[in-house]
Amino acid sequence: MTTVLDQLQNISRDLDAAIRELETLELAAAEAESIYRVEKAKAFMSAEGPVQQREHLAIIATAVHLIERDKTAAMARVQLQRVKSLHARIDVGRTLASAEKALAGVVT
Repeated sequence: MTTVLDQLQNISRDLDAAIRELETLELAAAEAESIYRVEKAKAFMSAEGPVQQREHLAIIATAVHLIERDKTAAMARVQLQRVKSLHARIDVGRTLASAEKALAGVVT
């Protein structure tokens, strides 16, 4: 049977991995945002017509980059929630470990 401390060690390893993955996703999201902004600006500058029309044409022309930007940002947000969840699990584990320790002191 796994002890609370073993579980805490496993969760800590999962947390480290999740933080590294979050870093990767945040960098990908930042890159996707930059690519979208540059491509949209290029499309806007090459479009013709009134400003509002050029804006919409630029968005349509860069839809693939817009979707990629939004997907990578969403993935980073999801991973951040996973990191928060792992932190909460560690807190619960610490509470359980403290309770176990206190009970062990009472029993002996």
